[in-house]
Amino acid sequence: MKKFLLSAIVLMLGFALAQDPVRVGSKQFTENIVLGKLIVQALEDAGIAVEDRTNLGSTQVNRSALENGEIDVYPEYTGTAISNYFRTVDYANIPEGASQDAYASYAVVSSLDASINDLVWLRPAPANNTYAFAVTRAFADENQIFSVPELAEFINAGNFVKVATGDEFAQRPDGIPSFESTYGFQFSDDQLLIIAGGTPAQTEKALNEGANDVNIAMAYGTDGALVAYDFVVLEDPSGAQPVFQPAPVFRGEVIRNNPEIAGILNPIFSLLDAETLQNLNARVEVDGENPDDVAASFLQENGFTN
Repeated sequence: MKKFLLSAIVLMLGFALAQDPVRVGSKQFTENIVLGKLIVQALEDAGIAVEDRTNLGSTQVNRSALENGEIDVYPEYTGTAISNYFRTVDYANIPEGASQDAYASYAVVSSLDASINDLVWLRPAPANNTYAFAVTRAFADENQIFSVPELAEFINAGNFVKVATGDEFAQRPDGIPSFESTYGFQFSDDQLLIIAGGTPAQTEKALNEGANDVNIAMAYGTDGALVAYDFVVLEDPSGAQPVFQPAPVFRGEVIRNNPEIAGILNPIFSLLDAETLQNLNARVEVDGENPDDVAASFLQENGFTN
């Protein structure tokens, strides 16, 4: 009997040691990399083997990798999922206005992804990293533009604008096209400075420097550079943009094999409000800190790691 128990224990230990590491991806912009690093370090501290594949690429690269089993988790945004993965699914039956409501948005994407794709959304952060337009304070004051409707009026009156934007924001339906259709204006091709794979760090830098006559920049609501540059984020009163709450999205098999993961990551993401994310992002984008170090100090300061 003792031999049997010993053999069973050895087999169980061998199985545990043989389990594949959790492969953590992320998109290529600052906040998503920091979120990915938080996942990597929190899981490692809990004794779970991890493969760090953060800064993997665009939204589509990460989503395809997750669906194809090439990674096991990456941080995704509720608004991105509704607009890009489920808006065109006939049987999704997305309620009107769900994209603009944090609770409804999460309920829709988590239930649909679980039933259709066996993907599990953990707790979202209480921050809205929505797409936005940013302008310099001088531009806003001079032209009295503090909202997208005021910007639309300015553009439709024939005034000059040049927008620095990533290609994804310029093309995806919930990006610039949503602003244009909601507020009744349109950027011409020569009004767009499209940066392939462009991130807010790049577009905001272009705005700050006035590169290529840029006077508007693509931004995210939780960008750290917004405060540092003293930019004005234009209000979106009609809700052209969905709510973008970030959450870890796992392959269902990984959560079933490691049910403790939710208990590890949910408390961490619950602390990531807009101000916290702005500060974390600013430490990378403005202060030049390494995302690994920023994630490590946040976890330590909040008692999640030693």
